Amino acid sequence: MAIVDLFCFLLFCHLVLILSAGYGNGHQDCPHSFTCGNLGTFHYPFTKAEKPDCGLLAIHDCDNPHQHRKMIQLEKNGKGIVLTGVAQQNAISILDEDFHKRLQQNPCGTLKNNYSLPSPFSSLYSIHIKFNVTLFKCKQSLKMKPPTHYFNHPCPEYDYDIYYDSLPTPNSKEAHSLFSSCSVIQISSKDLTDTNDILSFVSAEMVLQVVLSNDCDQCYNRWGGQCRLDANQEFYCEKGTLHINFSFIP
Repeated sequence: MAIVDLFCFLLFCHLVLILSAGYGNGHQDCPHSFTCGNLGTFHYPFTKAEKPDCGLLAIHDCDNPHQHRKMIQLEKNGKGIVLTGVAQQNAISILDEDFHKRLQQNPCGTLKNNYSLPSPFSSLYSIHIKFNVTLFKCKQSLKMKPPTHYFNHPCPEYDYDIYYDSLPTPNSKEAHSLFSSCSVIQISSKDLTDTNDILSFVSAEMVLQVVLSNDCDQCYNRWGGQCRLDANQEFYCEKGTLHINFSFIP
């Protein structure tokens, strides 16, 4: 009996080694991380476009030395957006070239609405802009006279002005009281608002934070699986290791 027990134990260890070698984080041949040109090291949920099953957001041309601009799509069948770097494991920096062009050509017309990100591919993750600035769009007929630490960007052709707080830590209660009759606009920001030049801090280059859903986070980070949606768009976790019933072992 001792010999049988030893044989079963060795067989179990052998199977574990085979499975560990054959299955990575949720899928065969999926790397734990990868480099993309000179942009740095990326982790799940990002993946190379050549390995779409290894992640949720595919980056194109990572291994193409002739294509210096690396592109990422944030929505299905959406436009490619220039990827400019990785900020941390689940955060990237991008450049929205269309938004940049509109900002330079017509800042007042571009800043009259919130900047909105494309809808994510699926419910497995969400995307948020990490650094925003709050602008207040007020009709000129209101004749606003806020405190001196608020700067004003006039937009006479649109009959409104844009106000923003130049202090590093804006007082939200004060702002709510002062601008209760105005529209609130959220725009990505790259710098402090301590200047009269609104284009010095409002930016088309932004840092995006990717947050996995609770189910997907558990699936990938705890169970080593890959997050999937079935034909009915219901979540399931494709396991990275096989669960074998060893109850036959005496």
